[in-house]
Amino acid sequence: MAANFWASSHGKQWLLSRQQLQESRKEDLKYINTLEMMKVNIWFAKLMTDLGNNIGVRQVIIATALTNSYRGTDPYLVAATCMYLACKIEESPHHIKSVIAEMKTVTQDKGGFQYENHKVAEMEFYLLEELNFNMIVFHPYRALTTLAQDLGTKNEDVQRAWFIVNDTYKTDMCLLYPPYVIAAAALYLPIALKGGGQYGDNSTSNDNSAQGVVTRGAKKGATNDANNNGETTKVKDIRQWFALLNVDLDQIIDIVQEIISLYEVWDEYNKNNKKHQEIHGILQRLLKK
Repeated sequence: MAANFWASSHGKQWLLSRQQLQESRKEDLKYINTLEMMKVNIWFAKLMTDLGNNIGVRQVIIATALTNSYRGTDPYLVAATCMYLACKIEESPHHIKSVIAEMKTVTQDKGGFQYENHKVAEMEFYLLEELNFNMIVFHPYRALTTLAQDLGTKNEDVQRAWFIVNDTYKTDMCLLYPPYVIAAAALYLPIALKGGGQYGDNSTSNDNSAQGVVTRGAKKGATNDANNNGETTKVKDIRQWFALLNVDLDQIIDIVQEIISLYEVWDEYNKNNKKHQEIHGILQRLLKK
């Protein structure tokens, strides 16, 4: 994988402007509106997550599969193929038969999965062609770890930020913003909700958080005081810390607003007792275009 995001095919080929993204969606938006597309993204992400969990793959593979997805054919076939290809991209290959078997399990109460090995293998070539064989994907997780270490973030806040990064794959953020900007915004949100300009961590340094993220505290500009229990206190001025980051703060604000909008739509979607019928109707309109 390329050592630098901006030198990678992800940074050169798959970081789009909003105008480019809208242009690519122009045909879809003739049949559905923006809100309905957000609901389809939420549904598709849930389908991919269920499939990934059943197979037993890491979260980064699910994220890669979501980044690679595209529509224009049966979404179940797209989902299975994206997961199969993502496992290869992230160097954790799974046999095509196991992917198909788990896809059949996940969709057994949703109409079932009718495809066999040869169809998924064929779809893989179409997907690779659609991606122009640019398969390097950078995710925000590594940047999130680095930023959390520098800030001295509490494990509970890193976990919340990690979950927020997972949720961004229900949107188009990975196509609009560099991964380190998404990571900074995901870290900002749980901290900002607590209020105040200072951030401190009085917890001991754990080996790992639930996601395997180690938070050892800031090494520069932090105040460290050991207490009798061997705990350290790290305090930073949040406003100054974010101001010194080499990121566009306007982009962070935009991402935070998009995340909040996602949660509003998601909450409405979950409250809909007929959401499966609604998604089925939306997909039918897309597939008939």
